[in-house]
Amino acid sequence: MNEDSIIAKRPLGELIAEHLKQDIYNQKVKFGERLIEADLAENFDVSRSTIREALKILEQEELVTSKARKGTFVSEFTERDLDEMNELRLMIEAKAFVKALKNLEEPHYQDLQSIIDEMKEEAENGNWNALFDLDMQFHQYVVNMCGNSRIIKIYESISVQIRVYLAHLDQYYSSPVSFYREHKELMEALLHKDTVSVERKIKNHISFVEEKLVRKTDSE
Repeated sequence: MNEDSIIAKRPLGELIAEHLKQDIYNQKVKFGERLIEADLAENFDVSRSTIREALKILEQEELVTSKARKGTFVSEFTERDLDEMNELRLMIEAKAFVKALKNLEEPHYQDLQSIIDEMKEEAENGNWNALFDLDMQFHQYVVNMCGNSRIIKIYESISVQIRVYLAHLDQYYSSPVSFYREHKELMEALLHKDTVSVERKIKNHISFVEEKLVRKTDSE
């Protein structure tokens, strides 16, 4: 079965939800923006019931919020949300990255290096959206190698929220290249199977934004 046939068998509501999800990730649809069923139905050339199905999927993933007599809006990500996501990522990824070290072998490092190479190219092109997608691939790959099925399932369950979280990070980095360099250094620590260094670098990588948030709050 080829990829096209698999896609064709997916419910239309799911496909539209995925399309809208990408628009939210890439901020083509802005946080807090109202999503009007009639307009979406016309744009996608589908029924309003199909649009409602798509919006229900997004609401379950907390990407949109329905307000009585007002409509459906793209969820806004507050500084508190960012702080909570940082805390959750620290708990999960610090443990998962260290546990993955005993399972990572040469083919896995080659896969990860390919992601890093792509990140370098996108960073040089200033493409934040592509960088964030690659960031998700990198982190998910390492977490999947941790050998703990429950950690993996928990991480997968919050992956949508993490991707939305990433869409806010460009304001905290001086440039796409600095974001890429953090991953390059993390990759080097993984290659050396240095447990202490890996744990320190993944914590520093995730805590970077938290520190920026604290400074911003203190200055206000």
